[in-house]
Amino acid sequence: MKKVRLLIVALFLTTGIFAQESGQQLPAMPEACKTMVSQMTGQIRNFPQEKVYLHLDKPYYSAGERLWFRIYMVHAAIHSPVSYSRYVYVELLNAHNEVLLRKKIRPSSDTIYFGQIDLSPELSQGWYSIRAYTNYMRNIDESYFYRQKIYIGNALKGLNGVSIDEKTADNNSDVIGKAEKRASFDVQFFPEGGHLIAGNLQSVGFKAIGRNGLGTNISGKIIDSGNKEITTFKSTHLGMGLFTIAATAGMNYTAVCEDANGQQLTFKLPEVSDRHYALRVKQTPDIMNISVLTPNSTLRKDTLYLIAALRGIPIFQRSVLPGSPDFSFSKKGLKSGVAQLLLINNKDEILSERLVYFSGNDKANIHITSDKQNYAKRSAVHTSVLLKDTQGKPVEGNFSVSVTDDNDVKIDSNETTIESYLLLQSELRGNIEKPNEYFRADNKAAMNQLDLLMLTQGWRRYEVADTLSGSYAKGNRYGFERNVMISGKVQTFPARRGLSNTNVSIIFHNNMYFGATTTDNRGQFNYPCIDFPDSSVILLQAAKKAGQLVELVAYPDTFPKVNLSCVFPDNMKQDAVMKSFLNKSRTKYNFEKGVMSVALKDVVVTAKKEDKNKKIRENGGAMYSYANFTFGEEALSTATTIIDLLSQAPAVTRNTQGTGVKIRNATPLIMVDNTEYPMDGLQSINVNEVKLIDILKDASETAVFGPKASNGVICIYLKRGGEEKPKEPVELGRHQKEIMPLGYASPAEFYVPKYQIEEKRQSPLPDLRSTIYWNSKVKSDANGVADLFFYTADAPGTYTITVEGVTPNGEIIRYQGKINRK
Repeated sequence: MKKVRLLIVALFLTTGIFAQESGQQLPAMPEACKTMVSQMTGQIRNFPQEKVYLHLDKPYYSAGERLWFRIYMVHAAIHSPVSYSRYVYVELLNAHNEVLLRKKIRPSSDTIYFGQIDLSPELSQGWYSIRAYTNYMRNIDESYFYRQKIYIGNALKGLNGVSIDEKTADNNSDVIGKAEKRASFDVQFFPEGGHLIAGNLQSVGFKAIGRNGLGTNISGKIIDSGNKEITTFKSTHLGMGLFTIAATAGMNYTAVCEDANGQQLTFKLPEVSDRHYALRVKQTPDIMNISVLTPNSTLRKDTLYLIAALRGIPIFQRSVLPGSPDFSFSKKGLKSGVAQLLLINNKDEILSERLVYFSGNDKANIHITSDKQNYAKRSAVHTSVLLKDTQGKPVEGNFSVSVTDDNDVKIDSNETTIESYLLLQSELRGNIEKPNEYFRADNKAAMNQLDLLMLTQGWRRYEVADTLSGSYAKGNRYGFERNVMISGKVQTFPARRGLSNTNVSIIFHNNMYFGATTTDNRGQFNYPCIDFPDSSVILLQAAKKAGQLVELVAYPDTFPKVNLSCVFPDNMKQDAVMKSFLNKSRTKYNFEKGVMSVALKDVVVTAKKEDKNKKIRENGGAMYSYANFTFGEEALSTATTIIDLLSQAPAVTRNTQGTGVKIRNATPLIMVDNTEYPMDGLQSINVNEVKLIDILKDASETAVFGPKASNGVICIYLKRGGEEKPKEPVELGRHQKEIMPLGYASPAEFYVPKYQIEEKRQSPLPDLRSTIYWNSKVKSDANGVADLFFYTADAPGTYTITVEGVTPNGEIIRYQGKINRK
């Protein structure tokens, strides 16, 4: 909480900087504005919110691949990195909002969050999404959880090209209300400032959404209640558009809309008001011009107040005196993001609200140079990164880097980036299509398109009206998760009356950790325990007296439901890049893990085959979970020597001396009972003393053994004298409970081939990487410099290098460039 207090101090300083850097001579703040500003800053102080963003190594994947990610957790208002919560939850969801996989990510020793998801080779081809959040973020709307759509293809089962999961399209149809299911589109209208004011020429924004939940182009006309055509309109950007209208009091207006297929639908515009006010905004790159529209342009007699808040932080205030409807202020020095303009009366009632987007200078400067202009096959790449802040000062920070092969990975420059997410998507409710299009330097229409978006969206991280009345939104339902909490209740049986002051033991089977706690006066217990890896088994045991009937109830983990549907495109473009990527992924999978078998439809599996070797690995201290090839009891019983047996495995051959073996013409690491063993010592091992042999070739499994395992690992487990027979499982009493709560996921190391060894560089095995390089924790030094080293693959072409991150003071790091592989 000390960090929380320090950050809130920084927040107030930042607010002051906004006003100071703007260069404005602001009038003295009225007492009413002081109170409102104090309440808005008090809201952020009392409920500091988190944002979570994931940098993925690429935009789409193949089943059987590994998805890499880096997590950025920042303060929602000022974007400085924070670690209020110790754990971030990352989920893989299918198109029907079913959670297929959940990971619990804890920070590394230097407070960096990163990890990976192994995509099952059995995944159906189609659209999926990644959702990420902290337990504390459950205090706010699910709309503000991180959510990113990804496409997963599957060519492992003989599929040709790309085909969408047929259920995906059905999921999108739920975006439009059920009453509109028969219509091909829906349109909503948004008068600027929230009300259609009588007697003023006023802008009205609109947004048309198709049945799939995406923007659709329409055109139409506005008809008044006398059946007179007032104006025409058409959408100009992703179903959004704008028209102006001089509304008359007492008149009703209707929009007759037509889509590209010729279907016509009629919608009513909001009622014309002769008693409300509305804010009208016109922006230039440096100035914000604001007008207050009044019914029939009558002079106001009341004093109003205008407050501008950027990401919830008040940055501008002034009194709007009677007879002064127009004013302006400079945007110089303001940060980027979504801002609310609020027109408020002396009763703290919000009369009008207008969202605007400020484009400020708060993106860090990053410059990347490579040691060569072109690179040959399997050659070393040395890239230098120079990171500076907006003031040109070197930044000592950390960020993530992805390098992908353009032959396989086609990056859409309009899709989500760290810039578009932190500044736009995480601030607004609803689906934002092509979010990064608004941030592309070559998009000259970006300012107008952003203003259309502001007219048709809403900002609701907290309810401003409640805040101004002194009723703060609170984050006290779910606290900052700083440790793992094991909870439950000890009660009598069968009466189920809580037993107070009862000792409860907590025993971890995996690492022999022991803990204890005592129940409270209701019989409940909460034990903050050490971190433990996923799949850990924990025994809970309540103390009981002789003859006493005691029942222990363990409270299970709870996770937020998935209520919001992700909006997916109708299909995935079946271009040559995607087809090539899937075919190459299939070949790569077959090389690393063997050809995948396909179960025929008429084969019925009636029981799950037991892995007889699992227990042997566990007793032997195995650090891996998967072997490419295994010699079990049957194969060992007929073998003559270890070397003869190993030579029968795929891709394994004898070395030239016949004293050992090679995997794919390279020398593997030998481990005997989890201890490194010399290759020439294989001849001295009696095959009759061996219980199990595993051969590991997959980099994801060999990585735990370190650099020596880059050529594969052969793990040998010996029989032990006097081994006991497996014990029968002990039946637990009611006062005992074995649980397996979600533990942290251990991060893996991205495999980079070491082609400095000539034998490896000349290997006939193809290098089929689509993600050439991934580094989730690149650190720049005090001079802002960081170095990257990796090797090119086989195919000529270009690589895309993507850098994302956040500096310690909240500036966004974002770079994308090319590397040539001739």
